Amino acid sequence: MVLVVFSIVKYFEVETHLKSWLTNTQDKKPQYIVPFSLQDLDGNMRNISEWSDRRVLINFWATWCAPCKKEMPMLQTMHLNKEEYGIQIIGIAVDHNEPVRDFINEYGIEFPILIGQSNAYEIMQQLGNTATTLPYTVVVEPDGLISWYKNTELKPEDLPSILGY
Repeated sequence: MVLVVFSIVKYFEVETHLKSWLTNTQDKKPQYIVPFSLQDLDGNMRNISEWSDRRVLINFWATWCAPCKKEMPMLQTMHLNKEEYGIQIIGIAVDHNEPVRDFINEYGIEFPILIGQSNAYEIMQQLGNTATTLPYTVVVEPDGLISWYKNTELKPEDLPSILGY
């Protein structure tokens, strides 16, 4: 009996979620990036508009996040080929400076890293990640339009969508 009630409740939760998703996607207007600033590892305040002249992939991550660690080599490779791919990689670490500094040294990360804690979570929410899960990645066009996003680990099969080929 408990299993039947549980199944019915889950069915209606899924149905409600699907109806909500369908309604929201039909009415959804294009989303544009919200201007923001965060500190880099040297304590300098950096504004996302510094990179507004190109496509930008913004990746929210943390040193303690296992899927984040797995996607870092791919992001670094994209950074090393940014001219060929036509995209700038920006990392936003939802963490503290010292663990991030150790992490980027260990993984050989060379792309710009910004640091934030609660303010990074707020930015993620403004950019569409209301669940504030990590990793979270958005691609922003030069006009500010968010053209792609994903709230799980990036995989090689995501590259055609990210890079537009």
